[in-house]
Amino acid sequence: MSDSPFNDKEEQFDRLWDGMTPKGVNRNKSLKFRQYILEHVRQTRRPMNKENALKYWMGDLQREIAEADNY
Repeated sequence: MSDSPFNDKEEQFDRLWDGMTPKGVNRNKSLKFRQYILEHVRQTRRPMNKENALKYWMGDLQREIAEADNY
């Protein structure tokens, strides 16, 4: 059951990435969210793609950067 918060967070990312709302698909929300997340990914000097955006959202990208700084 400890994976549940992560699954919820990943599902939330997918909904935001696709612009899913209770009323249907909102393309503007999707674009705004993508721009916001990809800007953070760009600042880490990683390729700007959905995989790295998800890693950033889940906190994995920050963890990777912190581990790389420790070595």
